[in-house]
Amino acid sequence: MKIGDLNTRSVSVFRLLALCAIGSVVFLGAQLAYSQSTLESDVDNARVIEMTHKGLGDDVIIARIKASATKFDLSDDDLAALKKAGVSDPVVAAMIQSTQLTSPKVTIDGNPVQVRTIGEQKVGGRLGHTVSLGIMSVKNKAYLQGQHASIIASRKAVIDIELPANENIDNYIVVEMDDKGDRREIEIGSVGGTVGEKVGIRADRIVRTSATPLGGRRFRVSPVKELKKGEYILYSVGSADFPHAVYGQGFDFTVQ
Repeated sequence: MKIGDLNTRSVSVFRLLALCAIGSVVFLGAQLAYSQSTLESDVDNARVIEMTHKGLGDDVIIARIKASATKFDLSDDDLAALKKAGVSDPVVAAMIQSTQLTSPKVTIDGNPVQVRTIGEQKVGGRLGHTVSLGIMSVKNKAYLQGQHASIIASRKAVIDIELPANENIDNYIVVEMDDKGDRREIEIGSVGGTVGEKVGIRADRIVRTSATPLGGRRFRVSPVKELKKGEYILYSVGSADFPHAVYGQGFDFTVQ
């Protein structure tokens, strides 16, 4: 055999091995992508039935439900279909529990709103309190950074809220915030002055609203009068945790 033929054959074998290696990498990548997409996809009724038929135990299926985004249909007919497919009662119970709210779900004029934690606080009026020999009060204010909220609402804002089982609609109030240009403030208490110490939202900043039940744990909160231009928050009464520097939670919006 000539040296040229040997070199040609060696190059061909090398190319074949390289192509096999590339093919293996592509295959493994595709398998990994498939596995990853399977893990990240929503767990629905069909997926639970599939896991059941594959012989996975209840603990494994329940762990997958808790660790994944879920999209279950749980009408009476759906529950009967799950039972017929062999899905166990503990798994069905876990499916039902996964659909129960653990925090309020709020939309304003149909737009979903994320809860905001008020974790910034300032004290105002110290100089006036000192100069007036205590007649003027020192005000405690909490605030959200930013000139405006990300949600723009109409002057007849429609606030729909779905509550967890342990929540009460009376604990949610609409509060007008003070616009300070780079932030939005809410007074949470004052000390001194002629009335001593006060804790809570100022009454004149609370917007009068009515709450209409929509069925289940869903309510519609509507202002009694049209809102004026400004900054607002649907504030959760009792959400403050002062020792941990939390001055309340709520859902902020801007009316233009």
